[in-house]
Amino acid sequence: MDIISCTERHLEKCSSLLAQVYSEPEYGEKWNERDALIYLHRFYKIEPSGCFVAYLNNEVVGAIFSYSYPWQSETLVYIQELFVSSKQRKKGIAKSLMQSVGKGKTIKAWLIAKENTSASGFYQKMGFKKDSPYKFNYGEIKSIALGWDIARPNS
Repeated sequence: MDIISCTERHLEKCSSLLAQVYSEPEYGEKWNERDALIYLHRFYKIEPSGCFVAYLNNEVVGAIFSYSYPWQSETLVYIQELFVSSKQRKKGIAKSLMQSVGKGKTIKAWLIAKENTSASGFYQKMGFKKDSPYKFNYGEIKSIALGWDIARPNS
């Protein structure tokens, strides 16, 4: 198995794998490959150097998409996505992908994982804690249509 830096040419294979992994029973999500590609491309563009793919026999079998930012006088890494083909799990691929992030340094990272999944158990084995001083909040925002473009308020 090889871990290599992700490039734009890998995104299609990664999006196909993401859609497959998250459609499995423990997640039951409904991703189509087009939306998965748009989603991964967006996070790839934030910080390409935080994205890696795992290759085995010329096939993408896993990937990690992460980005870093300054946080309280240090750098924090957010793992947006980490997924491995169900056929290739428990072979050290996810661990190797995680260790690829951070350029050889010990880093602080955070992520969100669905409870009671193999991913949640994996992160706990890697030393991640479920509880922290920060809590994940989820909800809806009822937006309003403004008469101007938020990105360009002076236009």
